[in-house]
Formats: sequence, C-alpha cells, structure tokens
Amino acid sequence: MWVTFASRGSICNSITLAFALPARNELVTPMELTRRQTLGLAAAAVAGSTVAGTAPSAAVPAAAADTADTANTAHPDRWVRDKLRRMTLEQKVGQLFVCYAYGPTAGTADARNTSLYGVATPAEVVAKYHLGGVIYFTWTDSVRNPEQIAGLSNGLQAAALADTGIPLQIGTDQEYGSVVRVGPPATQFPGGMALGATRSPAFARSAGAIAGRELRALGITTDFAPDADVNVNPLNPVIGVRSISSDPALVAQLVAAQVKGYQRDGRIVSTAKHFPGHGDTATDSHTGIPVIGHSREEWTRIDLPPFQAAIRAGIHSIMTAHIVVPALDPSGDPATLSRPILTGILRRQLRFDGVVITDSLGMQGVRDKYGDAEIPLRAIEAGVDQLLMPVDPGLAYNSVLNAVRAGRISEARIDESVQRILTLKYDTGLVEQPYVDVSRVLKVVGTPAGTAEAQRIADRSTTLLRNDAALLPLSPGPRKVLVTGYSPAAVATALQKRGATTIVKDTGTTPSDAKITDALAAASAADLTVVLTNKAWDTEVTDKLAKQQKLVNGLLAAGGPVVVVPVRDPYDVAYFDAPQTALVTYGSTVVSMEALAKVLYGEIAPAGKLPVEIPAHPETTETLFPFGHGLTFDPRDTRLTVASYNIHAGAGEDNVFDLDRTARALKALDADVIGLQEVDVHWDKRSNWLDTIAELATRLGMYPAFAPIYDLDPPAAGQPRRQYGVGVLSRFPLVNVENHSITRLSTQDPNPVPAPAPGFLEVEIEVRGRRVHVYCTHLDYRADPTVRRMQVADTLAILAQDPSAELQILVGDFNAEPRAPELAPLWTRLTDSWTAAAATTGGPFTYPAVAASKRIDFVTVGAGLHVRKAQVPAEVPLAEAASDHRPMIADLSFRS
Repeated sequence: MWVTFASRGSICNSITLAFALPARNELVTPMELTRRQTLGLAAAAVAGSTVAGTAPSAAVPAAAADTADTANTAHPDRWVRDKLRRMTLEQKVGQLFVCYAYGPTAGTADARNTSLYGVATPAEVVAKYHLGGVIYFTWTDSVRNPEQIAGLSNGLQAAALADTGIPLQIGTDQEYGSVVRVGPPATQFPGGMALGATRSPAFARSAGAIAGRELRALGITTDFAPDADVNVNPLNPVIGVRSISSDPALVAQLVAAQVKGYQRDGRIVSTAKHFPGHGDTATDSHTGIPVIGHSREEWTRIDLPPFQAAIRAGIHSIMTAHIVVPALDPSGDPATLSRPILTGILRRQLRFDGVVITDSLGMQGVRDKYGDAEIPLRAIEAGVDQLLMPVDPGLAYNSVLNAVRAGRISEARIDESVQRILTLKYDTGLVEQPYVDVSRVLKVVGTPAGTAEAQRIADRSTTLLRNDAALLPLSPGPRKVLVTGYSPAAVATALQKRGATTIVKDTGTTPSDAKITDALAAASAADLTVVLTNKAWDTEVTDKLAKQQKLVNGLLAAGGPVVVVPVRDPYDVAYFDAPQTALVTYGSTVVSMEALAKVLYGEIAPAGKLPVEIPAHPETTETLFPFGHGLTFDPRDTRLTVASYNIHAGAGEDNVFDLDRTARALKALDADVIGLQEVDVHWDKRSNWLDTIAELATRLGMYPAFAPIYDLDPPAAGQPRRQYGVGVLSRFPLVNVENHSITRLSTQDPNPVPAPAPGFLEVEIEVRGRRVHVYCTHLDYRADPTVRRMQVADTLAILAQDPSAELQILVGDFNAEPRAPELAPLWTRLTDSWTAAAATTGGPFTYPAVAASKRIDFVTVGAGLHVRKAQVPAEVPLAEAASDHRPMIADLSFRS
C-alpha cells in the first residue's frame, strides 16, 4: 500500500512511500520500442485497461493507429507547422493545459471526474479539453504501481492521439527526498540538499539519469524537477531541503548536472523551478503570496545563477513561481503573471525559448489578486506557455478560448506557445514513440544498480554536526536503543540489522505530552537514544506548540547518551539544548536511514558537508554551524568503551546495600566492558546473599564473568559457596574466560604470607573480527607496597603470555596512585588512559566517592589501542553515590 502526504492543488510537498516489487537486472528504455510495437499497444490502452493495475494487452484497430499522424515525423519543423495549421482553436487552447484526472486507468469512471470535468473517465477528460498534458499524483489514484502507471500512460496517450493526433506530455513531481510521487519499487534517491552535501556533479547527473529512465519507462515524459531555488532563508516553509544549497554557485553547478542527467541520459523533459527564485521567503505560496525583498543586484547574485546554468545546459522547461519580486516588477503581480519577469527577463534577457509552465494555479499565491477566469489570461499575456492545474479547468479553458475570440489574446500568441509545446514533444521522442511496453517496465524501474547508486549518494551526504562526547562511531555489539521522534521505523530496522535491540516510539511531528512522557520513560531503560526530528523549527505550521523541541530537550536533560538527527531540515539542530551528538540526513528515505546507521556504527565515515549555514537563532547573525561544516572519523577505527568500578559489594558511600542503585550507576557509564572489584557472590548478609554479578548482568543485559579471590564453604549444606572477587560485564559474548593467580596476602588468614592466589580475571572478546583481551584485578590495599610490587610482576608475566599484546586492556583498583614506584613497571607495557587521553572530563580522582583526593582506579591499554577520551564522573550527593569509589571510563579505539 502506498501512503501519501499531499495537499490537493499542490505540486509541492508530498512524500510517497510504496510497497516493494522484485527488482530486475535487465535495462530497457522506451526508445527501444519499434514503431510497430508502439502502434500495437494503443487500442488496449485506450479502452481495455479498466481494472487498476491491469496492463493493456489487446491489439490496436487501424483507426487508432492512423491517429498517430507520422507522415512528416522525419522533418520536425514541417511536422509542427502542419500540425499547427490543421489544429482547431479549441485544440490549440487545449495544448496549453496540464491537468490531473482521477482513476488508475484511462477507462476508469470516477465521480470526481464527473464533478470537475463533466465526464467520467481520464480518457474522456483528455478528449473533452484536447489536453496537451496531464500530471500524476497519488491522491488522483494515478500511481499505484509501475505496471499500472505504464498502462494508464498508454491509455491516456491513445486518447490524445485519437482526439488530436498529438501525444500527451505526462508529468509528475519526482524531486526525490521530501517531494516524491512515484514510490518504491522505483528508486528512491535522496533529495536536493542531500546532493548539495555531497558536492558531487557526478551524483547529481547519475540520479537524474536513473530517474529519467525509470519515469520514461512508466510513460511519464516530464519531471517537474530540478529545484533551482537558492535557499538562503532558514525559515522558508516551502523550499528548505528541496533546494540544493544556499550557495548560488553550488546550486548552479548541480542543477546543470541534473539537467544533463534527466535530458541527455534519461531522455525525459526536465523543468527548472521556481523562476525567478523561491529561496528567500518565509511565506508558503500554497497559502499566501510571498514577497521577495531582494534588490536587483541581490537577485542577480543569488537567485539568477542556477537558472542561467540550467538554460546553458539546455533545460527544456522552466516553472514560474507565485511570488512578488518588487525589484523585478513593482506592479505587485506574482511572477507567474508578470510580463516584465517572464518576457522581459526570462525570454529577452536570458534568451530562453523553451516551454514556460506555471506552478499550480490552485495555489493561493496566484489567486490572491485575480479571479480564476482572469489568471490564465494574465499568465499567457505575461509569457506563459502551459497552465498547470487550474482550480476550475472548464472555466479556465473557456476563458482563454473566449479571450482569443474576443481579440484580447491573438491566435498568433496562442500559436507561439503551441509551437513551443509541439516542438518539445517532437524533440523528446514523443511523436515517434508515445507508448511504453508494460511487460518490460520492471526491467527498468527499481534495479539493483539504481538502488546502489541511491545508497552511495546517501552515504556521501550524511553529515556529522557534533560529536562532542566522542560517542561515535558506536562500538559493535548488542545494545538497547530507543528510536523515537519522526518516523523511526526505518532507522530501527537498520539498527536491528547491526545487533541492536530497539524500542520504537513514533511521536510524529506534533507529539502529545503523553507520548513525550512515554518516550522519556523508554529512554531510561535504553543504552542509547536516537531521536529524529522533522521541521522542529517550524512552530507556525508543522509543530505549533514546539512539542518536538520539548521531546528532544527532555531526552537531553535526562542525561543518557542521545543522538539527535534532523531527518529533513538541518536548521532543527539550532532549536535544541546543545546536543553533544548530532547528524543530519536531509531526508528520511530508506537509503538515508541506512546511511545513518552505517555512520553511527562506523561502517563508513561521515562525508557530508553542510550546503547551508545554520544560524544560532533566526533573529541573530550568530552562526551555529558554518557553510561547509562536517566532522568525520576513520571508519577503520573501532570504538570500545571500557570502565573500571570498585562497586563496594553493592554498598554506597552511605554503607547502604542497594543493588538497584549500583545497576543505575553502571548503566550510566554506557560502557561496552566494565571491570568490577569487590564483587560478592552469595557472600553474606551484607549483600543479601545475592549473586551480585549475575543480578547486575541480568539488569544490564550484559555477559558476566567472575573470578573469585576467596572461595569459601557455604554456611550450610546444600547452599552455594561463598565467593568474593572481581568480575567483568561485557556487551560482547565472551570467547574465553580464565582466572589467573597472582601473589596475595589473604585477609581470611590471621597470619598471612605472600602466596599465589586466584582472582586475576582475563576475558577474551571479539570485536569486529579482532580479539581483545581484558584483564581485571584488585591489587593489595596495604600501605606497604611490597605485595603490590609482586602483583605487578605477576601481572606483567600473565600479559606476556598473550601473543596479541597490542589489544590488551588492564582495569582495576590498584590501591596506588599513578606515580607510585611499585606501578612503574606497568608503564613499560601499558599506558594509563587518563594521561594518554586526547580529552578528559571530570576527575581525575576516583577515591573516595565524596570529596575524592586520590586516583587509584585505572583503565590501562596496550600499544594497539588509542585513548580518545577518559572520564571520571562528577561527585554526586551521598545518597546517590553507589560505591565508595568513582568509576574510571575510557573511550578507546583500534584499527579494525
């Protein structure tokens, strides 16, 4: 089923998502059809396709074939002149109109057609008004699936040929990103601003080429794209990410590449829009008439270059904007109705001789000043060739017809536009080949090659804005992730493929307080939160109560790790309370969400660069992120966060045993591996006889390992043994576990002597194909360093047994500070993470938990590990201190 968000009367702002059909590998373009095959499709297209999705199959009667009129197709000028000479005035006027019709096939009767046009079927609509073009939308039931679309196109072409002998221009808005009409299995590319983030003309051209070939295979001959607007206003409600950039030169470069892709490679008509430039407005022309305050010099510098580039690239068609630009025309008329703009600038100054088409005439921006009968007349007088989607097609058609008959508009002026339209149809192959082969559509649409190119574009466009906490890339392995905000399902699926357990809370663009509360509760149970936003900045229309801002800021205030992802406008990030980790994808297509997951997990480096500037606030000139900003990292570097925490047997600094408090403290570390000291397993009543390592592992969803230092008989027969020692909790499965012996002085012996004893834990984990050895220890606590000196020697001997010395990590409570002489031998093999860290937070002292004054807890690493960041959490109130120690956390990386 296809789900569409669209407003009737608008050719902008809709997103179509569709079911997927199997992709085929064989490519075919409509140009491969022979003339005989073309004629053989016509009759069934005109009359036989009455069931939605049914491909036409009947033969073509001779009469239908004759209507194609190919006598002069070898001579385009002669064909155009002959056609124009033989056309009636009614047929000429009909060529100026591009309308929609309801129904999945040309022969489907729909009451909405009867109400609007006075005839029931799309074919009858085309014939009644001798239409020059039609436009497809989801809400008109035109785009159910590829074969249905192709069948509808053939049927409408047959109706047009039977009426006038002139093929139809069939169009749609397939900008991609936020404006899509034809959903999957058609290839779903990222949109304009995502292309801008890649800075790649090659990607812009390849996307246009693939789009053109796919649309043409569906019988769609015109794409109302690319968007050539320069979005210099962050508050622009109608353009935004549809624009490539705020930089005129970048927009011009990529628009030219798109035009070449659509037209030269894809063999389809492309349309640059919205002339003279809709990029600096805070008003949506669907609902009002925007006024652009640019001076003539500013317009020439900002808005003009992309249209100049499109014209130089050979653009077939340009769409007008319903905007007032006083510097270009002081009359107050919108550009669609402005002769100074369309004839004076576009035709004469820029020498554009292609087809000029209006934006939808159902938009309020063009209807504010004049009535629906007057609008088409003024548009033609201004220099328009095609009238798109008038509110009342019959009224508009008859208004133009009567204006010609009354002498207000000359027939020569109508001929001028019709000649351009017919020439365009001839030049783009429509006259020779109006039909498509329905049986071969799926060999062109949605191919693996197209999807792969869309994924490459998405990969290259994803932009990392902030990584202040060095959270990214995430270490591989299982974790519980809350995915919330706008349309989180696709991201959740991508994260699940990478081993994450996801909690999905779709809160939309206007989350209720109940949904926000629910999401905040879910975040407390997750290891990580990914929150997606869509136009959170827009509190005028999209999110009037700023609920997305409330959701994101609530998640940030909760204190857990949060990744904030504006999946449409990058400007959203300025409206949140300084997220430490933020990326932008410029769209929410499946490939964009897959690219997001790939960046999160370090499978690819973030490569996108902001194609716009993000202001700190729209009312200031301060810049939050400059044009071109975009962080990166080396995807070959695998992240691993390791912590050491003496948990004091589950008792806090207040000596109250509270394993829930301990679990909360451990969860807050967000570590992949945690070494624990002073761990009780059925020890005594101080820890309620619990197996604390097993309890904590269950609560955190981690793999446990335990190495007893003391292993005593149970208090009574049949009960478990009493054990005390060190442990490790890991997000990664444990490949191997070993309890080594080192020298100890037993606290259970009244006359202890140094002797080998267990309690030096080694665990082996596999992280992205490499084995990492983690050792956990608790060195002697006595003031006399003699035993610690022996323990250090034992430790080095154990570490020397591991051939993969580079990926060794030793954590523990060493009961000595870094410069203690007995620890000095360790630093010949290992590095203290705190001193080696590129950045540190908090600390450095870890003991005691309140008013800490000593650093005796360590994460130390071998030569193959890089310390990105080290952290000691800040002091917390006594009642919240889960131990008499503070943990040490190290954010590590290694080359995978």
